[in-house]
Amino acid sequence: MKGLNFFAQIGPELYIFAFVVLIVASALVYYFRERIIDALGITAAKKTILEQEIEQRLVQIRQLARQQMFKDAAVLMWQTMTLASEGFLGVGRAPNESARQLGVKLMNRGDLDPGAINAIIVAFEKARYGQTPLTNQEFKDGLSGLHQFLQMATSLGEISIAE
Repeated sequence: MKGLNFFAQIGPELYIFAFVVLIVASALVYYFRERIIDALGITAAKKTILEQEIEQRLVQIRQLARQQMFKDAAVLMWQTMTLASEGFLGVGRAPNESARQLGVKLMNRGDLDPGAINAIIVAFEKARYGQTPLTNQEFKDGLSGLHQFLQMATSLGEISIAE
């Protein structure tokens, strides 16, 4: 009974004050949440829609490769590269621009590996326009180039691109 009497003796002013302090503290934590997370060293696990889309495409590429559908996989590699170049680098493909022209435009930036870009383009061009089917090795070279390109394009390596 004595414990209940203690709470009965507290006036409504204290409850109102405690409520206001709680609201202000909540607002401050919400406002400074990013700084608090950085200070605690907690990394945000949220991924952007673009990163999620690229991860899904990488899974599809691997599935197509397992089914020996290298042509479709190479086209999807090319589409993934153009999506990443537009989303991460701001370099899009003009309507009448060829794959090779976009590749040269990306290579001219100077901060991307020309070999990686060229491997993707070679695989795409052979799959799309070649007289002979894309070989397993040509596909692997293109996929390796895509992985390198994505690492460079994101510059943080946030996308899970383990082989």
